[in-house]
Amino acid sequence: MLTRFLVGVMILGSHDLFRLHPLFGALTDGETRELLKCALIKRVAAGDVVFRKDDPGDGLYGVLTGSVLIVVESLEGKELVLNKHDAGELFGEIALLDGEGRSAGAIAHEASELLFLGRDNLLAFLRARPKAMIRIIALLCARLRRSTNLFEDSTFLSVPTRLAKQIVALIQGYQPREQSKPAPTLNISQMELARMLGVSREIVGKQLAVWREAGIVALGRRRLTVLDGRALEQLIAGGQRGPR
Repeated sequence: MLTRFLVGVMILGSHDLFRLHPLFGALTDGETRELLKCALIKRVAAGDVVFRKDDPGDGLYGVLTGSVLIVVESLEGKELVLNKHDAGELFGEIALLDGEGRSAGAIAHEASELLFLGRDNLLAFLRARPKAMIRIIALLCARLRRSTNLFEDSTFLSVPTRLAKQIVALIQGYQPREQSKPAPTLNISQMELARMLGVSREIVGKQLAVWREAGIVALGRRRLTVLDGRALEQLIAGGQRGPR
């Protein structure tokens, strides 16, 4: 059920969604308050569909808590995960700007609270702030580059290299490991990693088992801990070369 944003204002404050995001980080406190006057919160359970491909692009979403997967489906019915958005990230910009249908679907990866800004309200806000619009264009270009890289990776790179790239991308927010800091851990299943690569869970499972034996990762139920990030980076740099 949708409720007024004020109900969840403390949640938003804890994540600093707009202050930390590259699109809106330059807004003043007053501009942020103005933008959020018409914002809503949507609460979804794990597995709920946020929107489907070709649904109307009626607004922009931000993840307050939880996470959301962006997915597309092939003609054969196979689902490919294009991206995963965690707390503090926005999604749904493409359909928001061009007014066409959604270019992909969005599914809640876990129970989540989402910020929703309607298209008409946000566009009116951005028309008066060209610099914010430029930042949106830059983000969309980055998303397009990511899609191009996914296609190139699937064509030219081996599955171990692609898997290493995906894991490293998911832990990019972590600093280099120190003895006093825990190793970065992803709350993700082997099936979800397989969907991100467009391969079977068995292929991902076999490769992770090899890396576990080599001391590169530790595995648990819906959990992957990177023990040796440098080994993964060396695999990426070497292309076909690396731990098998």
